[in-house]
Amino acid sequence: MTERWTDERLDRFADKVDRIADKIDQQGEQIGRLIEAFYLELPTVKAEINSVREEAREQRETLHAELVEIKEIIKQQAIKSQAQSESLHTELLEIKEITRQQAIVAQTQAESIRLMIEMLNRKQA
Repeated sequence: MTERWTDERLDRFADKVDRIADKIDQQGEQIGRLIEAFYLELPTVKAEINSVREEAREQRETLHAELVEIKEIIKQQAIKSQAQSESLHTELLEIKEITRQQAIVAQTQAESIRLMIEMLNRKQA
């Protein structure tokens, strides 16, 4: 059985359609305001992103410069340490040679003293 569309039923249907259309219009307006707010905030957001990016770049450059400086300091310290090590090694060799020569002199003196004592003992005998 087919229902008949009466004037009253058509009016109710038209009222529902009008309410739905009004809701759609309101939501469209809300979406428009949100989009407008988004476009208004977009430059600020872009500026903040660029600021953060620039700050990160500057920090990266600063850290790189400090790293290069630290590497150079370490290199210079290594060179100084190597030079000091070589100098100490040379001094140690010189001290060994001096000690060896003094030992020879001491041995010669001890031999001379022993010979003198023998000669004195012979004279006294």
